[in-house]
Amino acid sequence: MSEYLVAAARWRGQNHGAELGSPPKMLMKAASHSLSALALGHQADLAILRAEYDPAPAPPSPPRGRTTSGLPPAPPSPPPTGPAPGH
Repeated sequence: MSEYLVAAARWRGQNHGAELGSPPKMLMKAASHSLSALALGHQADLAILRAEYDPAPAPPSPPRGRTTSGLPPAPPSPPPTGPAPGH
């Protein structure tokens, strides 16, 4: 839309030396305002997307005094091999 308004203002060079308040100047001002509105909408859209998709905060650290390696418990020891007791 803004490109159309600028093109209309520049048609046949009418914007050169045009007085303030003349149709070419008003068209240029309208183009500027439409670009400002689009920029504002773009900023709002980015703010909404960032609020939705920014990474979640880091998980809380473990309480002090407790030492955990973050690894699962060791597996149980294998059964003994060899003859069964009492035989």
